[in-house]
Amino acid sequence: MKKITAAILVSLIFFSCTMKNEINLEKDGSGTASVEINLKSFVLPTIEDLAEISPDVDPDEMLNPETIKAQMEENPEVRNVRASRPLKNRIKLSFDFGSVENLFNQAEDDVQNSGLIRIEESGDKMKLTLTVNKETYRGFSHLIPNMDDPTMAALAPDPDMVVEESEYLDMIEFFFGEDGPAGVMDSSLDMTINVNGTILDQKGGTKVDNNTVEFKVPLIRVLLLDTNLEYSVTYR
Repeated sequence: MKKITAAILVSLIFFSCTMKNEINLEKDGSGTASVEINLKSFVLPTIEDLAEISPDVDPDEMLNPETIKAQMEENPEVRNVRASRPLKNRIKLSFDFGSVENLFNQAEDDVQNSGLIRIEESGDKMKLTLTVNKETYRGFSHLIPNMDDPTMAALAPDPDMVVEESEYLDMIEFFFGEDGPAGVMDSSLDMTINVNGTILDQKGGTKVDNNTVEFKVPLIRVLLLDTNLEYSVTYR
């Protein structure tokens, strides 16, 4: 029960939140980042109910800022981590990184070779590209916690299967209740990139000004892997 419940806790957080990221990017690919994770309203009550079934699992420890900070500091690319939980359903993080291209884990060749994040230099121009599709997902999927658990396996993207959106949302409702499908459809990865330079071009987002571009990645498209998601910014 402990393993299954732990996986459901991870699933709730992974599949039912809006994540806002702001990245300040230097020309060499280093920079700073701030992250705000907002859990959907149904998540915490569900976690508390599950904790009653399995008292060995402590949801507050899982959402403890110090625990999250310690996990992030294991990545050699990350430093100066600051973490807080100003509200029960909100977690805030900020940190510095040495290379956005190696941010997931510089020791993971699969991630580096997947093409998930690429930095290309051409003369005085730099181009950052984020690509999410079946091919890049294979490279980083093993970094998601509890991926070997049946609950996570059922809900996580599967590059080898075609799953209809309605079928997937039925599965979400089965696991998380009637509020689950709307929560997933309303969830996204929102990313603001500020460059130390001038933006020349962008793809997939909205240019705010000469230094800033905003991207909004719908979570359901990531979960289904039914389209090629590509976002980029070119600057100098």
